[in-house]
Amino acid sequence: MGELGTVRAAIPEISQHVSHRHLVEALRTDARVAEPAEAGRAQEYADDLAEAVQEENPARIDRVPGRVNALLATAASAFSLTRGLLPPGSP
Repeated sequence: MGELGTVRAAIPEISQHVSHRHLVEALRTDARVAEPAEAGRAQEYADDLAEAVQEENPARIDRVPGRVNALLATAASAFSLTRGLLPPGSP
């Protein structure tokens, strides 16, 4: 699984066609304008996903999208780029 791998189908909340790199980039970009606490979480998740992909660690990769969805469900900030990668009806 390389940097351009897709989010696993076992995570239905995020489209399996979203590349890991796109999700990392969206989280980092959205973090720049998010509220401080949310920005910190988004940056942490982006870093975690990037490291997991580089290590080719499927278990770690699988954990990150669920954490991203939890952030989006409670985020007061827009996270427009990250939300744009999710299928319709996702948080």
